[in-house]
Amino acid sequence: MPAPPAPSSDPRPAHRAELRQLAAFGLGFCLLAAASYLLPGARAVRPWLPGEAIPLVGLATRPVVVKEDAQGDLAQRGQAPAGTPSGASADPAATDLPAAAPDAATLAATDASPLPARPPARPQPLGGPPEALEPFFAQLALAEQGYPGAVVRALHWGDSTIAGDGITGTVRDRLQARFGDAGPGFLAVSVDPRWALRPGIARWTQGEWESLGITFGGAPTAAYGLAGTLATARAEASATLGGRKLGEQDGGDRQLVHRIDVYYQRQPGGGTLSVKPKGAPGATLRTDSGGDRTADAFHMLTSPQGSPTVWIKADGSGPVTVYGVALETAGPGLTWESFGVAGSGQGSILSNQSARHLAGQVARRQPHLVVYQTGGNELGYPSLKNGEGELYLETYGKVLARLRAGAPQAACLVVTPLDQAVRERGQVVSKPMLTRMVALQERAATEAGCAFWDARGAMGGEGSFARWLDHEPRMAWTDLMHLTDEGLEIIGHGLADAIEAAYDAWKLAHPERIPAPYPQAPPAAPAPQAAPAALVPTAPAAG
Repeated sequence: MPAPPAPSSDPRPAHRAELRQLAAFGLGFCLLAAASYLLPGARAVRPWLPGEAIPLVGLATRPVVVKEDAQGDLAQRGQAPAGTPSGASADPAATDLPAAAPDAATLAATDASPLPARPPARPQPLGGPPEALEPFFAQLALAEQGYPGAVVRALHWGDSTIAGDGITGTVRDRLQARFGDAGPGFLAVSVDPRWALRPGIARWTQGEWESLGITFGGAPTAAYGLAGTLATARAEASATLGGRKLGEQDGGDRQLVHRIDVYYQRQPGGGTLSVKPKGAPGATLRTDSGGDRTADAFHMLTSPQGSPTVWIKADGSGPVTVYGVALETAGPGLTWESFGVAGSGQGSILSNQSARHLAGQVARRQPHLVVYQTGGNELGYPSLKNGEGELYLETYGKVLARLRAGAPQAACLVVTPLDQAVRERGQVVSKPMLTRMVALQERAATEAGCAFWDARGAMGGEGSFARWLDHEPRMAWTDLMHLTDEGLEIIGHGLADAIEAAYDAWKLAHPERIPAPYPQAPPAAPAPQAAPAALVPTAPAAG
């Protein structure tokens, strides 16, 4: 039997096979890459797009330099390749981080009034007609000068951006520290914590309250109250409401409120609602409309000595629907009332809120400032995408008009949405419709005679979400839509900065509008009684 042939020691056939496999792989890759340019939907997987650095070649020709910008953030930029004109920036698409926001010197040069730097935010002054906030500022001056009963009311509507009270809570703390704390203002009786929160206040419920809001609807009528949410008890249920808790230096108790205004509904077969401020006389309200119609109703109680909490109870004799309770101190001071409902937008107000109902709710509250801040849930609206956005501008104007109908004498402020982003080819980039939306909202504010604040600009404008996401500590969430508590607080400080700067500028320009300081009573004089809900009397002329 012949011996088997000895194994060949020549490796060339095996290497040739490997080279053939490598060539086949390379050819297949090139064919797939070429096919991605033929399919419109394959843009995300194309290996190169015009404006980007050439793959592999860009690594050698564009070394990356990491520097610290004027705001303390790390800005990573590619150096300009040979042949780039002097002064031209390197291609942003070839970098891993977005371009840095304008530096502090540039911002200072373009700002009419200096505002504090709060990295990673940029100072953003108020815009709009100079007289837009005069009714608000005039009432602020009364509170600042110490006039008893001078309560300044700001009503702030919005979506999830303010639903957790991060921005609005910061603005409230800042302005109340300067102008006085007039209480929590309007509070819904019961809210679904998934859609709205108001930390720091008392809102404790017992029994079952059904909460409905303007985002999803479901109520028998187009009436969701001032805050865009209502609570209905069909059996025995109660709720306790109150303002913030005082610090130990103030006794550690809850702040005292002197005016309690109940917003509720009369409906067919309605039950009995009891209202009892702690330490003060209460009231029993019949909510049966006596027919087949539903109507809004209100009831004001006063607590001359002040009450830390208010207790309301439905007795179970029939359905009881409550929009909320407004709680105020005797003043002077300010309320900044947050009506944020997650998921809401223009359609929520235009479709789910009766214009007449909303006007009546706003008129009862007598605000001095109406603030509107939505947009994050509207980026997919066809009205925004079609044409130049004329229909979006029209509907946005209708919402402003509806919010202001109950208080035409009040000032108005439009606040834009924050920056939002998507992931595109591994990069976090701003949603493309935001630039158009901000421009349209600014135009709507100007046409309505409202002040304007660009919250997206305060973040840094186009591309800012990526910078906030990469910031340490992190200022934005990976959902690419919302800011962290720390980020919301910075934006709130930015808005408060802008309001205070505009108010100070208004005082300098209108010294004749500033009342004389309220004369202080002698130490032995009794404390003033609570003022009525109406505005305080005309102040004496400035001395």
